[in-house]
Amino acid sequence: MDFLKDLGIDDITIDKIKENNLPSVVRQFINDRENAKKIIKYFQEKGIQVLDDLLIRRLEIFSIDYNRLKSAFEKFNKDVLIALINEDISAINFL
Repeated sequence: MDFLKDLGIDDITIDKIKENNLPSVVRQFINDRENAKKIIKYFQEKGIQVLDDLLIRRLEIFSIDYNRLKSAFEKFNKDVLIALINEDISAINFL
């Protein structure tokens, strides 16, 4: 998962991703790395501050089609949704 390092994700987070997710989910994430990179960059641009927690606890989100996720995200008041997600990652379920 070296591609995550290029996005500013540290080794500790990468280790926790592997520890806290099923091997099949991690494999899917790695197979969908181009899509995942787009989502990570999108979240970083929008100001999602809990990106590490999302990667560790909700890795499956990064296998959702980028365009579909972006479209769903944009249906909400982005500032409110970002604040909610940064406060509690379970708010990502609104997508």
